[in-house]
Order: sequence, then structure tokens, then C-alpha cells
Amino acid sequence: MTNEQLWLAIGAPLLFNGLVFILILTNINARFASLEAATNARFASVENRLATIDQRIDLLTGAVHELDNRLTRVEERLERR
Repeated sequence: MTNEQLWLAIGAPLLFNGLVFILILTNINARFASLEAATNARFASVENRLATIDQRIDLLTGAVHELDNRLTRVEERLERR
């Protein structure tokens, strides 16, 4: 066996295995990027829902405060009588 044949017998499979390893790592990286994008989209959705809930709570708080003011005025009127 010549040196060239030995290099081809050992080097070609190693080169091929290295290429396959790089492709696997690239695929894993792409999957993590996809997972990260999906996670970010879900968190954005949750944040939007929480913002909507905060707005509704603010509206309810304002309505309760307004109702409290009205009841205070009614109580004052009743006390005057």
C-alpha cells in the first residue's frame, strides 16, 4: 500500500465524518434558533395579553373610584337631611 492510498483510506473517511459533524452542528443550531423564535413569539403573546389585562384593570379601578365618589356624595346628601 502506498502512502497516497493510506492517506485516502484514512483521510477520506475522516474528512467525510468531519463534514457530517459540521452539518449536524449546523442543524442543531438552526433548531435552537427556531425554538428561540417560537419562545419569543409566545412571550410576546403573553405580554400583549398582560397589557390588555392591565388596561382592563385600570378601567375597572377607575369605575370603582367613580362609584365610590358617587356613593360619598349620596351619603353626604343623606346626612344633611
